[in-house]
Amino acid sequence: MQTLLETVPPQAPCVLHIDLKAIRENYLSLQGFIRKGALCAAVLKADAYGLGQDAIGATLYEAGCRDFFFAYIDEALQARKKFPHKDLNLYIFNGVLPRTEDYFIEHNLIPCLISQEQVERWACHAQKLSRKLPCLLHIDTGMGREGLPYDVLKEVAKSPLLDNLEIRYVMSHMANSNNSGSQKNKLQLDRFLKARRLLPKAKASLATFANSSGLTLGDNYQFDLVRPGMALYGYKNESYGTLLDLKPCLRTFARILLTRHIPKGETLGYNCTHTCKRDTRVALVSVGHRDGILRAASNKGYVLINGKKAPIIGTVSMDVLMADITDQPESAVRSNMWAEIYGDITSTRDFAENEGTSVYELLVRHGTRYHRIYTS
Repeated sequence: MQTLLETVPPQAPCVLHIDLKAIRENYLSLQGFIRKGALCAAVLKADAYGLGQDAIGATLYEAGCRDFFFAYIDEALQARKKFPHKDLNLYIFNGVLPRTEDYFIEHNLIPCLISQEQVERWACHAQKLSRKLPCLLHIDTGMGREGLPYDVLKEVAKSPLLDNLEIRYVMSHMANSNNSGSQKNKLQLDRFLKARRLLPKAKASLATFANSSGLTLGDNYQFDLVRPGMALYGYKNESYGTLLDLKPCLRTFARILLTRHIPKGETLGYNCTHTCKRDTRVALVSVGHRDGILRAASNKGYVLINGKKAPIIGTVSMDVLMADITDQPESAVRSNMWAEIYGDITSTRDFAENEGTSVYELLVRHGTRYHRIYTS
């Protein structure tokens, strides 16, 4: 890693190292884990969870993935431009917004229809074109977010408009699959099976239900296509246990700008939130709010300097944070060295928990100041 960091431009204050080999291996492990005949898609929404959809999409395509999910049309348009391969299926979770229908057709994008209004509008557009249009039909089984509730689905299932649609998959989204013991998982599965029976057999033949955690709950949750997101990037949760050895793909670093001595009794940073209880040595680290480090991390958690925990002290600022290096030899920490902000599963989870947030949020809010290194 040190050799890689030596290649960073001298003006770059912080670094994201994204390991594409780990992502590829995670994908292949997931595809090998699910039941025979099922496909493993990849969720690349939010710029592949903040890690870069172009590089990650290319890696996953080379690994054999052909089904990619995005939140909104702009993300998929970027992917279609970058990867014009005809065998790619690009799905939009949030469906087809008004006046975007022609974009979907022109760029061969597939909406996940999330409301009765979307179903009717997409079907009417198909009618105008005198052709069937592809889609996924999203059923709400307990997320309470997007998708057709059961009573609405009963009405839609009777509509002749469905004859204008080529429903690739019937889908739903799991609300609590990271808790393998939750009764909600079985409840949603039962509701999903019941809802599928409302549809003509030809329109309910293929299904996608499981996300990263859901695919670990058993073959009966996996159906024909699974949709891992976080698992691709190696941040598995407790539901995985020892089922799969997934590798975290991200390490983050920031330069140490200076070190200095602060006498006992002095305060540090804005609002004087930390008072030194001893003579203290401080490293000023070049990462802050602009780089996704929340003020909530003030006086909580740690960064790693020389592989050792250096507690964050004082208020995190827009561009810097301070770390306590008193317990390290004075000669061991110098300006322009690198502090590791988080990397392995433990340090990443710890950092997120100390900010009162999740790994999901931690990954997607990196700012633009990070120099990115992709290795494969």
